[in-house]
Amino acid sequence: MAVVQRPTVRRRVLAANLRRLREERGLQQEDAANELSCDPSKISRIEKAESGIRQVDLKLLLNLYGLKGKGEQEGWLALARESRKRRWWRAFEDRLPNDFLDQVGLEEDVSYCRGFEPGVVHGLLQKRPYAEAVIGRGEPGPLSEEQQARVEVRMERQKAITRSVEPLETWMILGEAALRQEYGGPAVLREQLLHLMELSELPNVTLQVLPFSAGAYRGGPFPFMIYRFPEPSEMEVVALENHTAQSYLETPRDTGYYGDVFNHLRASSLGPIESQSLIREIAGQLRH
Repeated sequence: MAVVQRPTVRRRVLAANLRRLREERGLQQEDAANELSCDPSKISRIEKAESGIRQVDLKLLLNLYGLKGKGEQEGWLALARESRKRRWWRAFEDRLPNDFLDQVGLEEDVSYCRGFEPGVVHGLLQKRPYAEAVIGRGEPGPLSEEQQARVEVRMERQKAITRSVEPLETWMILGEAALRQEYGGPAVLREQLLHLMELSELPNVTLQVLPFSAGAYRGGPFPFMIYRFPEPSEMEVVALENHTAQSYLETPRDTGYYGDVFNHLRASSLGPIESQSLIREIAGQLRH
């Protein structure tokens, strides 16, 4: 069966924001089509992420939408270039869902991410034994081929945090349940908690814990991640994950809502130093 090609998240983010820029200028698709000397249907396909856009056409549209400086345009042009590239994770296309691989691509290309995981340590922060336990879902026996592929990709994607050039700025809030649920058993969880403490010492990582004592909080117990592309575009996308798939939200209304939720969670959580103390305390309990 042939692999069905679908727009990457980068293409969808670019498409949604090009439409936003056009509408903010009070322009119609026909106006953009006239600038490119093309049929309006081409603009429609670009704005629906059904087709990519050439660099020369993107420059013309950005000029039309008022972004005429080289510095203003570079982030947009880079995003268009990245949407066409084939990356290392594409070798897993026949074994893993595209939406899962899309998130890996985001973590490679964005400059900053922040998010919330109420019941499990986020994949970017997982040690291999813990990742195997989470992905294996407690099922007996060895991991399936797909599950093993997920583990390998998860380990590779973590390099975004520790890469030597422009490591990914990461701000993660974990629910206290994520520190106590014994995926893989006490020894595996303790090793994972010690790993969290090491990561929290990195200058590009901020880690907070939302304690049980915080009570009800805005947004509910649902995980999410907010990814931000580098300047000058600083476009954002929200990633939502459930048991079977992931979805992505690109509109300013959606990213703004989840940004507000994150800020509420951040204010309700323990500070980074207090969070470290709680992680250390729970790890100490697991020693016995």
